[in-house]
Amino acid sequence: MNRNENKDKENKEGKLLQVRSDILFHDLFNEHDITTLEWVVSKILDCEYNDIKGRVKVHNIRLTRVNKKERSKYVDLIVEYKNEKIVIELNHNFSGIYTRNILYAANILLNNYKIQDDKNLDDDYYKKVIRVLLVNLNWYPGIKGDKIEPKKIYEIPYSDIESSGYLLKIINVNLDYYKNVCYDKVNQLDKFYKLLTIDNKDDLDKVIKKEKILKNYSNKLIDLSSNEKYVEDIMDEIIEENVAKQTAYLLGEQSGIEKGIKEKQNEVVLNMHKNNLSTQMIANCTNLTISEVEEIINNKE
Repeated sequence: MNRNENKDKENKEGKLLQVRSDILFHDLFNEHDITTLEWVVSKILDCEYNDIKGRVKVHNIRLTRVNKKERSKYVDLIVEYKNEKIVIELNHNFSGIYTRNILYAANILLNNYKIQDDKNLDDDYYKKVIRVLLVNLNWYPGIKGDKIEPKKIYEIPYSDIESSGYLLKIINVNLDYYKNVCYDKVNQLDKFYKLLTIDNKDDLDKVIKKEKILKNYSNKLIDLSSNEKYVEDIMDEIIEENVAKQTAYLLGEQSGIEKGIKEKQNEVVLNMHKNNLSTQMIANCTNLTISEVEEIINNKE
């Protein structure tokens, strides 16, 4: 084997799967490696790891289908810590619609939150009520990600009298941005996002030297990346997803898909309006303009 062939072999061996697939995400972040999940939660919530350790629970939930043409799917990850429910969704080839993710996060909130009269609230009420944090991890198609800001955060507060905290927080993350940033250049809250974008062993080793708690994660990612059959399955999943989208378009179903998305979006807007959220807040949470929100509300009325 000549020098160039040796170099090619070393490059191939050092290449790792980037976390763009639901399958890979589920295999790396699950109840079988609570230590890694505790690290993830500590970074997202900006807490000390020792405060998190031993107190994180994992939920794997399947979303029900709205209609028979829609495929059912698992929520990528739900973890619970104290009164926080953190819903994490990985969106590959993201096209700009968060409706289903928002609906699910809002449903969790509705199932855990009871409205009480202000006069009956004790001083610690807002510290005990279940709150939901939705983290959308987005890989954008082509070069679209280069034009989108790294992270956008939207919050729905407990009430007008509570100055801090939230009932529902949405964090939209542009992973295309973080893949180009050095690990040393991201802050504590963003280290998880950078970790997902690493695609070579050298960079992963640098991270593990600083985050020794991720050793199990590192070993798992390296093992899966060196498994040829597993890599093929990951590639097949991505190819199948793209082919399905193209097939739907060619069969003339695109208009039906867009109509379904629009109907769900309208439902979210009307539910928020019904619960007395401001037009500005609804626009922030749904990525619509204020005029679009007002049009949906006025048409319904």
